[in-house]
Amino acid sequence: MSWFQPRSALFWVYCCAVVLGPLWFVIQAAGLFWFGGTPALVALPITALTLFVFGAILFALDPFRARRRLVAPIVMGFLWGVTVWPGMALWANDNVTAVITNLAGDRFAISWQSAIAAPIDEEFIKVIGIAVVAVLFRPLLSRPMHGLLIGGFVGLGAQIAEDVLYSAQTALAAPQNPVGDVLIVAVLRLVTAFTSHWAMSALAGVGVVLLLIRTDRSWGWRVGVFALFYGLAVAMHAIFDAPRPNGPAWLVILLPIVVDLIIFSLAYRWVLGTERKWLRATISHPIARPLGAEAQLAQLLTRRSRRRARAGLRYSMRMGRPQARRFERDLIDRVTALSDYRPPVHPVWNYQQTMPR
Repeated sequence: MSWFQPRSALFWVYCCAVVLGPLWFVIQAAGLFWFGGTPALVALPITALTLFVFGAILFALDPFRARRRLVAPIVMGFLWGVTVWPGMALWANDNVTAVITNLAGDRFAISWQSAIAAPIDEEFIKVIGIAVVAVLFRPLLSRPMHGLLIGGFVGLGAQIAEDVLYSAQTALAAPQNPVGDVLIVAVLRLVTAFTSHWAMSALAGVGVVLLLIRTDRSWGWRVGVFALFYGLAVAMHAIFDAPRPNGPAWLVILLPIVVDLIIFSLAYRWVLGTERKWLRATISHPIARPLGAEAQLAQLLTRRSRRRARAGLRYSMRMGRPQARRFERDLIDRVTALSDYRPPVHPVWNYQQTMPR
């Protein structure tokens, strides 16, 4: 399915948002980057490493290579996070924070504004992008893993944009030693990003895709499941930004990360379970027989059985490790192609053509 969809009004809305989003961000943050942009450049290698590390983690969370047919949605989701999210989030955070300050006072706002404002507006802006991309590519979506990947890359784009913004803010706030402070902040954001925007949006993406694809269930069920996964994303963000309790520095830094990691792990375990059910259903179908017996294909289900299967290939077929991994990837891709295959509907033969004259 092509990324270019000129007949879709939603596609052109997406394009306008991607073009105008950076302009809105520059209007709001031009002075920040004018005075702090040069020292912030030293953090770019660490920001690039952040992109590589968490992109690789998202791919590792996809053991059955659902990403192969989602290249365009993943790229377009990432672009939304990089271009549209920063300007909208900057504007929304300022306004929501002002409302919190006016309602609850300065003392409460100083402690809690980040834990309230950011989960409300930042997650909402990201889920809009997830929904836009998911609707544009609805025919490609059939599994919760598809939502996890699209949502994860929308969040990763937002995370990269936020890292760049924080680097400029740090450089402006530390005129004595901007380079050193920028590097410290960049490293800390890399270390603490294991449950950051990408993980939060990945769960929201699961909810969006289930809302779209589970047409066999009632609207109440679909909305409830979306609310559950979106609520988990918001809760993770609130925990991540909540005021830290008194205690050792390592505990203050790690406690919210550990709690968020538990939330994400439980949700991901369910998503992985749906992937294994999909694979079992596919390999049990007669159409998969040309690829191998069901018992043989079942070795793809877990990482442990796949390691044993690769070891068997190296021993029996004298394959090297790269060859065995390539064979496994190709087999998974063929199984995926079978799951997408729909046999053609043969027309009913006209019985009059078979009647003797």
